[in-house]
Amino acid sequence: MLLIADTVTKKGDRVGHRLIRAITPVSADKLYRIIRDGPRGRRPRQAEKAVGLCRKAWRVVHRLHPEHFDRDVPNPWEGVTMETRTKERKPAATRDQVYAFAWGCIARGEPGAAAAAVITFEWLQRPENVLAGYLRWPDYRGEQYPNAIRIEHHKTGEMIWHPLQEDVGTDAGTETVRFYPEAEEVLAQLPRRGVPMILHAPPARGKKPAAPAKPYSFGGMEKIVQRMRAEIGLPATFTLDACRHGGMTELEEAELTEGQGRALSAHRTAESYHGYAKRTMARALGATRKRRAHVLVNVGRTSIQNEGAERVQNDAVSVPEKTPTRSKA
Repeated sequence: MLLIADTVTKKGDRVGHRLIRAITPVSADKLYRIIRDGPRGRRPRQAEKAVGLCRKAWRVVHRLHPEHFDRDVPNPWEGVTMETRTKERKPAATRDQVYAFAWGCIARGEPGAAAAAVITFEWLQRPENVLAGYLRWPDYRGEQYPNAIRIEHHKTGEMIWHPLQEDVGTDAGTETVRFYPEAEEVLAQLPRRGVPMILHAPPARGKKPAAPAKPYSFGGMEKIVQRMRAEIGLPATFTLDACRHGGMTELEEAELTEGQGRALSAHRTAESYHGYAKRTMARALGATRKRRAHVLVNVGRTSIQNEGAERVQNDAVSVPEKTPTRSKA
């Protein structure tokens, strides 16, 4: 909104100081181009967001206060011609990268960053929610579910319980199978500084009492991740967001159904769910195996089955023409 409102016109005044009637379709096109070209380089995605937000705001305010709008001018943000661009797919971190980063951070005294990477990868919580304190110690093996972890997705309001272990009956008795042993080993290195799981203690200053632990800021954690990945030797594409994308991709590589994957990720729509899973070689290999198995099953049919299939196909091709009927006088 500020990108639009703070844009300076040729007369030297702000767009935000103009009346609503002054914004015409031509003005909307010009504002889109100004934001897209930018003062320090092109930013087409930012311009698209501005147009979409203004389009919606215009509809909402027009419904509530129609007297301030020109009846002869429709919503000027509808139909703004925006350039076609190829959207880049966000990178996805692998399991090996996530745990190399986690243990590297722990060795360098950054257990909070280690836990954040593992949580976003294994339990698919959004990085901003992890850092904001939405994952608390009572959510991890708490009284209600001692063998599960609760993940809150603040963006959608969804609460998902992820099982951590299962008791399986065997010939020797009952065996406990842990689903996330590596992740729980990382969490075991996390100091308990408060109710939220991931907090950082401010540095001590002389003889003053230590300040209480606080959540990480998103920018502060980004700087830690950048420094840690450089020291550990990971690529520049490794981020907490890439960890979550990697976990989503692993769901598809495991060949889960869409319903099973969404039960773990808490996505409400199939479109948003599929947008995270990357088309990796592992996914292509699984699909190729199934296709090859289908071919082998059909090639391996008996001669009687093949003759029956050919007969059905021939019958479908050579359908006899119907004899035209004479109409009664």
